[in-house]
Amino acid sequence: MEDTLKIEEDFLNSFSQKVFKQSRILILILYLLLALIRGIGAFGPENIRILIMVGFILMWFLPFVFFNKNGRKSIGLTKIKKPIWLLWGFLIGGVAALGIFGVGMLFTLNSTEHWYISIINQVMSPEMREMLPFVTVFFITTMPSMIFSPIGEELFFRGMIHETARKNTNEKAAIVTNSLAFALVHIMHYGFVIDGSNVSYLFGAGSVWILLMFALSILFTICRKKSGSIFPAMVAHSSFNLVMCLTTFFILL
Repeated sequence: MEDTLKIEEDFLNSFSQKVFKQSRILILILYLLLALIRGIGAFGPENIRILIMVGFILMWFLPFVFFNKNGRKSIGLTKIKKPIWLLWGFLIGGVAALGIFGVGMLFTLNSTEHWYISIINQVMSPEMREMLPFVTVFFITTMPSMIFSPIGEELFFRGMIHETARKNTNEKAAIVTNSLAFALVHIMHYGFVIDGSNVSYLFGAGSVWILLMFALSILFTICRKKSGSIFPAMVAHSSFNLVMCLTTFFILL
């Protein structure tokens, strides 16, 4: 019992310890709350799509609100031990985006059904894109995707979720946990088809999408663990989003 308490004291700040007692409870509550915000933003009317971005920005602050200095260091907010992994992260993210783009071309019937198109449509509707110059749309879509989600999601999934699971189980279980959590929340970005009051799910392509997101999370985790810092994982995630946008705007659209 004393060892468990010591782990929690080493991890959570005093406020979090008093309110939540265990980091697992805190992380589960945060995950469900953030998933709800993302879901409302993804499936709600276009004027509240900004909630997706709000969720990413909230993730930026979570380690500073709930974790102590030791906890923030444990999630990778520390100096990069192997700076070469910044380059490796950039390459891994870009290659992964190309690979998932290619798989998407195999599992979707045409370019308009590609999962990258689904994501871009959640950021900005086709009707809105037609009203603005191509260059403007590209930069409005690409620049935020390279900044907001890579920072927020890496801090939360490869950082907070991973370390909480690792401290309560082991490294392998932590990798599975953070990857599964990451994959499941991305169900909201592809697979559901809403036609009026009818909602259906593209089980085949949707299942492949979830498996790919699970594998992608493992790649981001490798960048973090090999470098000793969360920052190469952020670079890999940013590179992935950049290449996703490039292939979407210059090949699919």
